[in-house]
Amino acid sequence: MEHQKAGRSGHLGHAMFQNHDHELFAFYADCTGEDFNGHSAVGWMQYKVSPDGGLTWGEPQILDLSKRYSDQGAGRTLFSEKAVVTDSGAVVMLHLVCDVSRTPVWEPYHVPLATRSLDGGYTWGEPIEVGNERGRIYGAAYTDGTIYVLKFCNDATVDYCGASDEHVYRLFVSYDDGVSFEALSTLPFDTRGRGYGTICVRSDGSLVAYVYNRNDETAADYCISKDGGRTWEAPRVAFMARRLRNPQMISFAGAYFMHGRSGSHGADADKGHVILYRSPDGITWDEGTYLARREHGHGAY
Repeated sequence: MEHQKAGRSGHLGHAMFQNHDHELFAFYADCTGEDFNGHSAVGWMQYKVSPDGGLTWGEPQILDLSKRYSDQGAGRTLFSEKAVVTDSGAVVMLHLVCDVSRTPVWEPYHVPLATRSLDGGYTWGEPIEVGNERGRIYGAAYTDGTIYVLKFCNDATVDYCGASDEHVYRLFVSYDDGVSFEALSTLPFDTRGRGYGTICVRSDGSLVAYVYNRNDETAADYCISKDGGRTWEAPRVAFMARRLRNPQMISFAGAYFMHGRSGSHGADADKGHVILYRSPDGITWDEGTYLARREHGHGAY
């Protein structure tokens, strides 16, 4: 999708999933490009479908719920950020709700939402709230009939990173394919100066959650749970040699992968690139590989 020629922006919203018919759904935002250097939340979600693993793509489709929010003119817009596919074939997608009543900026946030599709992603039910706290869902994972959702309970009125004791990461779970969600635990991170996040199921069944440390972009805080997210070990720090902002982690082919930006602070030439790290255990990471270099602006993402 070439947004620049049309003066549009793809900021926000990047859910992707493959349904049980092996169709790949890729979601992207269609926002105003002139506001805040493209960092706008005035717009809606679109998506394309690939029947062949991403080799070819169909025509753009508009996500009705997101367009409905935009058209209502009530100062709220909705962007689809994460999705999981359950064993039954249900697709559960998780949405950020932005407050654009005063400015086109994507902050602050309202309570995030979840929707379900029972036909592989073509139609969606009505949304439900994930908890009642304003904030943003940064990670989602599925295993053994359980959906795990990592939510940062921070509405970003002050800052997207934590700024008070009230700003906590909570784990929400669904045991019924996304029909309902319940809060299971609060992760023991010190959230001051922390933001973003990701969650992954490791091969031994444990959960690992990572967050971004704005004060040291080589030091990624993480917590491990060995009882399905009910309790968490004390936070530890993983070293990311070329820095990491906006971590996104998966388990794949017997290893673990983390991608994001190679930091955002400082005047050096090594920030803002798209970077991929690999790990044998989800804790110790290699030196990282640049996937796309920043050529101008804030980053290549």
